[in-house]
Amino acid sequence: MQFIPEYEHWVRRLQARPRPARADHFVTQLQPVFAAGGVPGQLVWLAEVESTFNPRARSPAGARGLFQLMPATARELGLSTTLPDERTDPQKSAQAAAKMLRGLHARFGDWPLALAAYNAGPGRVQRTLTQHRAKSFAEIAHVLPLETRLYVPKVLAVLRVRSGLVLAGPGKS
Repeated sequence: MQFIPEYEHWVRRLQARPRPARADHFVTQLQPVFAAGGVPGQLVWLAEVESTFNPRARSPAGARGLFQLMPATARELGLSTTLPDERTDPQKSAQAAAKMLRGLHARFGDWPLALAAYNAGPGRVQRTLTQHRAKSFAEIAHVLPLETRLYVPKVLAVLRVRSGLVLAGPGKS
């Protein structure tokens, strides 16, 4: 298993937190969407980190919905960002997020790198891997934006604590 910095820290923190109020409803509804999209259904828990399962969530940078899709990314994935903004539709945004994650995993061949690319962008992750002649998230984590350094272990910990899905190994924190 791959070393993930700060992973165990996030596992401990999440074990002490209750599930978000809307989680069970959306997880039950959207796990089949993720599975049909060719990724583990448990990845729907990404929405806990992205939006706390709030389909109307909006970031200052312009991301919206359960899976916090940016406008350009949403349009690339086939969603409308005009009224009605399909990023706020749980089913449609889940289909788009699953498609994106499937593509990122196919590109990077690794869930931690796919998650880093979901957060920071695939171009940035690819450039960082190339610049540092690296092959893993752990090798580039220290030069990625702080948000991404924290995001990847947090998502992996959410997956483990909430669903039992382990996509990477423990880290030292």
